[in-house]
Amino acid sequence: MSKNKAPLTEGTIIVFKDIPVGEYRKYFLRVIGNEILGKTGMDFQNWLMTQAGKTLKEATDEYFRPLGHEKMEEFLTERRFNNVSDLNKEFIIYFDKSIGELGYDFGGVFNWGHSWGSKITIIYGKTGTKSRQCPARIHIRDNDILFQMYFTKIDSHRQYIESAPPYIKKVFTDFNDGKGCTFCRSKCGPKEFTIDGDFKSICRDAPFWFDNPTEQKLPDYMGLLAEFYPMKKAK
Repeated sequence: MSKNKAPLTEGTIIVFKDIPVGEYRKYFLRVIGNEILGKTGMDFQNWLMTQAGKTLKEATDEYFRPLGHEKMEEFLTERRFNNVSDLNKEFIIYFDKSIGELGYDFGGVFNWGHSWGSKITIIYGKTGTKSRQCPARIHIRDNDILFQMYFTKIDSHRQYIESAPPYIKKVFTDFNDGKGCTFCRSKCGPKEFTIDGDFKSICRDAPFWFDNPTEQKLPDYMGLLAEFYPMKKAK
């Protein structure tokens, strides 16, 4: 039974946590037909997750008549991104271009937001690979965005971090308010590192959050990414 008992209509916005996938499946089977399940190379649930924030009518219309968007600035003109401020759109657009120069992209796919109050999540992965190692994500919420990056082997980059601007360095020195990895009682094999003589222990899969991301800070973000994710020279 649907968590949201109101019937689905053309104006219903696709939000994963509110309505079970089965209810969406019934709707699209009725308005599109069985091809929504059997189209070559497309799994219904994976497709549905990329429709986050659209109304059912928008998803249906664009299924039959794809918008053909390729660039981030084109995608951000869609109604589902109307809540994103111009400044945050500028950051997303320039970050997308910059990380593309390092060999990463979002694959033209916007995912369902499922954490930290996000409605839509942009996940970056290695261009042209199946594993698509993820260095960064942008979470779009009702009134702001959250920017996170993933790093490992942090001690190997200690010198770079210790000499970085304060708003970069504090992400590592102030992580989790100085608390150790206690959520899973260190069973995850936590990331451990030392910055300025202070030892840190954090959950293995924990991302690093960057507050108030702006276009002006972008060169330092990209420098940090390039430090941890250097481009491999062609053989």
